Amino acid sequence: MVELIFWMNMPSFYQSDLFRALTRRDEISVKVFFANRIPEERVRLGWQDDLVGFDYEFLDKRRPVADAVKKAWRYRGCMHVVGGLWAGRVPEAVLATLFVSGSKYFVYSEAPDRRVGTPMLKRTLSMLLGRAITMRAKGVLPISRFAIEYFKSYGVHDRKIYPFGYFRSMPPGSGETKPAGWRDGIDIVFVGQLVHRKGIDILLSAIEPMFDADTGLRLHLIGSGELETELREWVMKRNLSSRVLFEGAVDSKSIIARLSEADLLVLPSRWDGWGIVVNEALMAGVPAIVSDMCGAADVIRDGVNGYVFHSEDAEDLRKKLGIFLEHVRAGESLRVGAKQTGAGLDAENAAKYLINVIAHRESKREDSSVYPWVTGTC
Repeated sequence: MVELIFWMNMPSFYQSDLFRALTRRDEISVKVFFANRIPEERVRLGWQDDLVGFDYEFLDKRRPVADAVKKAWRYRGCMHVVGGLWAGRVPEAVLATLFVSGSKYFVYSEAPDRRVGTPMLKRTLSMLLGRAITMRAKGVLPISRFAIEYFKSYGVHDRKIYPFGYFRSMPPGSGETKPAGWRDGIDIVFVGQLVHRKGIDILLSAIEPMFDADTGLRLHLIGSGELETELREWVMKRNLSSRVLFEGAVDSKSIIARLSEADLLVLPSRWDGWGIVVNEALMAGVPAIVSDMCGAADVIRDGVNGYVFHSEDAEDLRKKLGIFLEHVRAGESLRVGAKQTGAGLDAENAAKYLINVIAHRESKREDSSVYPWVTGTC
């Protein structure tokens, strides 16, 4: 049996689904170390502790780095998955310890936000150390095509790259396909932080002219954040309070059920390493329109389960929204394609794939190259 140790910054509802799915497998044992508790800002967004069904432990909050080094050394004979390459002092200390001890480890990471600059000296040191860390790793688990490019910049060979992502388990009744025109009006939803990075202003600019042409069109903003007051004022000044609805945060256990009531998800982010809400929408059988700066654009196929638009291009987003509405008016639906894609994003599929990846790197078999969320409709 493989003893697998995960090192994560904090608990997250979508990671917990993967840990539970792995725990249920006979060929592997799982233990998770968390560096931090969920911060208050995430709790306000609907995040909840979801720590049932797998073995976990929080690092000593008084000296987390020292505790991480101690535990990484103790478990040096196990297989490790470290969340993040330069994601903080704890993962950096863990990777350094595993590197020195000759342990087996994978690096599981998003790409850094490419809009944020890094000083030349820090970038050079990071490149040198990153090359050493990733070259010694058994493999890397990049979250989206952005992370694949990021790891390749460190010289990681294709044979060590195993595309990964974020995953949720399918709740009972999720993804039940609804027919086109299953109710009056069209309900479009955004789910996430109400912050500049998420591009809500782009979405509002794109959809505002469409309200006059389609009296049944509604936009629901689900979430909270620093721009909420400003956005509410924008809506009120344009007399759109009946068309743009603020719902506040919805807890993580209820979001898939809430999404299932919508016709379309839009994620217009200026940058998102992934965007778990896209998984959740697809699992609920709801198509999605996302910007090409979202990692989750990897699982969207135009006209099959949604559309991808050029980031920060409100006109292109309006065009894709118009195409979606034409589908609806013609009695067509993208829900079947969304549902099929969502089924591949289930945490159970991800667990099987990860076990195959580990076996592949241990040279026990050669069947890890196909990852289920990009087959079929993806």
